[in-house]
Amino acid sequence: MNKNNKKKIFNLNGYRCPDTMLFLRKKLRSIKIGEIILIISDDITLKKEIVFLCNFSNFILLKSKTYKIPYSYIIKKKK
Repeated sequence: MNKNNKKKIFNLNGYRCPDTMLFLRKKLRSIKIGEIILIISDDITLKKEIVFLCNFSNFILLKSKTYKIPYSYIIKKKK
């Protein structure tokens, strides 16, 4: 990651599906190619949803920590 590139943080604690994904998809529309996003959530359904999001959109799941709450995911927008 470039020093000039700050990681964006989306704190989704307290949101529950489907609100979690609706909020996340809305926020991800403004992300530029190459930007890295840290997503923090306590919603267990996001464990599967984040994988689907990355498989069917222009994002790559770089890292996830899902062994304890809050869960965290690092994704990056690709071309």
